[in-house]
Formats: sequence, structure tokens, C-alpha cells
Amino acid sequence: MSRNLDNLKRLFQKLQARYGGDDAIVLQVKQALESREAFESRHSWWFAPRHERRSGRAPERQLDPVSGS
Repeated sequence: MSRNLDNLKRLFQKLQARYGGDDAIVLQVKQALESREAFESRHSWWFAPRHERRSGRAPERQLDPVSGS
């Protein structure tokens, strides 16, 4: 899960607690949250930890700090 999605969830919960579920701003944030959740579910590999995204690939080449190669 991305940081953006976490922030939207917290914002939605705070606004809903303060203004109720029928407020226009709460509904806008809810729509943005649902849109972001749908996006991330379709593109879940983008938001996977780096080591999981690279599975099946050759390991990255490590640079020697002294020689620079």
C-alpha cells in the first residue's frame, strides 16, 4: 500500500468523524480514496517493495566505492 493511500484513509476517517458521512468534502475524499484503491489494485506491482519487484531478475551490480566501477 502506498503512503498516498494511507494518508487518504486517515484523512477520510478524520473528516467523517468530524463532519459525518453526508458532507460534500467527505464524499469527495471517499471518491478519491476509492479511485486510488482501484488504481493500486490494478497496478499492485508498482507499490510492492523493491526486492519483490525485482524477483526473477539478475541482482544489481554493486559499485566498488574505491574504483567507481
